[in-house]
Amino acid sequence: MWKSEENFGVLFSSRGFTMLESLVVFTIFTACAASIPLLYDSTYRVIEAGQAEKKIEWELFVIGLRNDLHSAENWRMEGEKLHYSIVGQENSLVTVSQYNDKIRRQVDRLGHEIMLQNVKSAAIAIEGGRVYVHVTFTNGEKEGAAISPVR
Repeated sequence: MWKSEENFGVLFSSRGFTMLESLVVFTIFTACAASIPLLYDSTYRVIEAGQAEKKIEWELFVIGLRNDLHSAENWRMEGEKLHYSIVGQENSLVTVSQYNDKIRRQVDRLGHEIMLQNVKSAAIAIEGGRVYVHVTFTNGEKEGAAISPVR
């Protein structure tokens, strides 16, 4: 009876690691070590995708504002707001301004069309026949554009 109890304890021997235990530990360590580069790669891809999305949103904002200004007249600044009239639409005043953490577009001071989100601060200026837009996003990134509203 004593001999069967000694043979039972071969896997969990108190004399040290057995070869089988060493192989199991090495396999687990190798699997964990192999997954670390995959975790770094997936984290990098998620961060990169978020930055690309923000860049696309900025480009769409600039394109939309440029297209609006190309078909506009009488554009001017009143305080922090850009005002202009759309050609062909009588008495329609379009306003572009910051509202909380967004830049919005309103027609005749009505509506709430969001043009850009997650904006910490925005500065719009007209100098020398060009419209300059400088935006700081809530994550600290800064973007700027100069638009020539020529029809």
